[in-house]
Amino acid sequence: MKFDDVWIQGTGRALGELRPVPAKVSDHCGMRSVSWSEQAGPELAVAAGRQALAAAGDVLPGLHVNGAVGFSGIDLWSASCWVADQLLGEALAGLSLQISALCNTSVAGLEMAASMLGGRPDLGRVLITVGDRFPESAVDRFEVDPEIALGDGGAAAVLGRGSGLFRLLACASRTEPAVEGLQRGDEPFRDASPAALGPLVLRKRTRQFFAAGGRTPASVVTTHVAGVRAVVLEAMAQAGTSVEEARWVIPPFVGANAFRHGYQVPLGLDQDRTLYELGLRTGHLGGGDHLFALDHLLREGLVATGDKVALVGVGGGMSFSCAVLEAA
Repeated sequence: MKFDDVWIQGTGRALGELRPVPAKVSDHCGMRSVSWSEQAGPELAVAAGRQALAAAGDVLPGLHVNGAVGFSGIDLWSASCWVADQLLGEALAGLSLQISALCNTSVAGLEMAASMLGGRPDLGRVLITVGDRFPESAVDRFEVDPEIALGDGGAAAVLGRGSGLFRLLACASRTEPAVEGLQRGDEPFRDASPAALGPLVLRKRTRQFFAAGGRTPASVVTTHVAGVRAVVLEAMAQAGTSVEEARWVIPPFVGANAFRHGYQVPLGLDQDRTLYELGLRTGHLGGGDHLFALDHLLREGLVATGDKVALVGVGGGMSFSCAVLEAA
């Protein structure tokens, strides 16, 4: 979908302490460190949200969406309303709600927020916050996938009309639900999370998925590459640009093999246009990679007026999204 007057007007991010990863992880996927935080996911979302709201002028949003991949700290509770209360301190004339597209949450959240702005003239601003923490007691951050290591972090953005830091040109998404079993394996539906009893080892579920037959690692890679290429080409075409013309094309923060085979080769990317090295330092920040990346580009002065930026999101399930922006 093409957008005419949707702008990112403020961004923010939060990170913990960068700690080295085990040698076997760095030797395999190239990640050198990951972010460790004592703050819960919603607290990281608040820290990032404060920065984004301040940058946008502290105008009350009419919609707030809070994203997370992992457990937000309390069962049967609205993390989004807590984040909104901490940030805004007053009632919203609209919704505060929780979303998750797993690792695609940032880009999917942008598309959803932009679509609401495009279809609701009465809606002035949208606040997106994302926060994830992966404590050792609940999940083994180094056993999620051989090609990533999880980092703790928060990220946020404020969207509005008229002007801003980035103009959103277009978004495209698609979903391939037949491969949701990569994250499920042969796990039964349970009454409560087994993470309370010991750390989750998610890589085990992937092995179970392939052992069940019907899908091979090569076929999943094919599905992944096809999904990535489809949404990138569609979004770029609607934005009137191309991968070659974009100053930045930013996939998720993944390790060397996943980056090369899932993004660099299929899209013909130059590594120095991707923030690949940043991801090797922070780790994969759950649902927050792409909003974190936008804030990084701004803080480090890495974009100039007219630069095109493509955010390429992939989440378990699998969902694929691409958002194309232009720096103001």
